Amino acid sequence: MIHGRKYVLAWILMTLCITSNSHSTEHPEHIRIAAIIDVPITAATAHLMQHAYQRLGVNMKTLDTPSRRALMMADKGLLDGDLFRIAQVAFDYPNLIRVDYPLLYGELRAVVRPGDADVLNRASAKPKTAVVRLGVIIAEKTAKAMGLKPIRANSYEQARTLLESGRVDMALVSDIEGFGPLALESWQAFEVLPKPVATYKLYHYLNQSHARLAQALPKILKDIETNGTRTKIFSNYRNKQEKWYDEYSADTTNAHSAPNNSQSLRNHLLYFL
Repeated sequence: MIHGRKYVLAWILMTLCITSNSHSTEHPEHIRIAAIIDVPITAATAHLMQHAYQRLGVNMKTLDTPSRRALMMADKGLLDGDLFRIAQVAFDYPNLIRVDYPLLYGELRAVVRPGDADVLNRASAKPKTAVVRLGVIIAEKTAKAMGLKPIRANSYEQARTLLESGRVDMALVSDIEGFGPLALESWQAFEVLPKPVATYKLYHYLNQSHARLAQALPKILKDIETNGTRTKIFSNYRNKQEKWYDEYSADTTNAHSAPNNSQSLRNHLLYFL
């Protein structure tokens, strides 16, 4: 009888261990990722990451959140992660895990008014200024490293207006794999300096509570790139970015508002973007 009880207890313990291990390897059904919705590269990358998460059985949703607040919320676990950021973020926010696979490659380009290519070499009694898109951390850091005073704009359209009106000396504009405002007709009147002022890689970030997801994603992302899915998704969005900007700008009443047809845009671009 005693031996029988021992066998029963052993069986119960073994069952509990197996159940515990199986649950520990499961991924969440849903996650919420912070993103900025008014640029096409975000739309393309969100589509890409949704595809990657689907292969792990996870449904990814995005939340339109101001840049620095997004990092704080992801770091504190109020959101599950951030769509893409520079590598430095891993050091500045210790509760965020960088998914160890470069998601995007970008350049930061200096843009000036025609004939102002030598603006940095001109003597000036006042600090020279560079307009940067709010939330583009590498643009702010680079401006300061160049000895420029960063002036934050809520959108690239606002940045263009500030440069055109002469209220800033230059604009620092991101170009990420062919995505960005420099591809738009409205920016063609300006002069883009020949060499990028910075190059960078962007990574997907997750809160440390999703360490298993962070470990699983690199293999998925590599496979998506190898089999051509990444190229197909990005090409589709790249070809439509001018129209996408036009639709967004036409319905945007201020820099932080989504367009009036944002729900249809979100449905078309995966769930938002």
